[in-house]
Amino acid sequence: MKVKITCKQAVDYISKKEEKKLSPMDQVLLWKHLAICRFCRMFTSQNKTIIKALSGFGHEQDYHLPEENKRQILEAAFQGNA
Repeated sequence: MKVKITCKQAVDYISKKEEKKLSPMDQVLLWKHLAICRFCRMFTSQNKTIIKALSGFGHEQDYHLPEENKRQILEAAFQGNA
């Protein structure tokens, strides 16, 4: 059983949580990670802001950030801190 997740896994969990596809156990793992990782808390906040902004363009349910874009955002935000 996992007791800890990486920042990369947390980003995936954050996306799944927004899509309501995160298991209860994974929600706990994400919560524990966010409690100690300010970078992922910042990513969560920014992700919510982007989703809210996109809802004004009619994309609230069908918008998914491509994996390549997620990777680029992570690299720019964490710059080796993940």
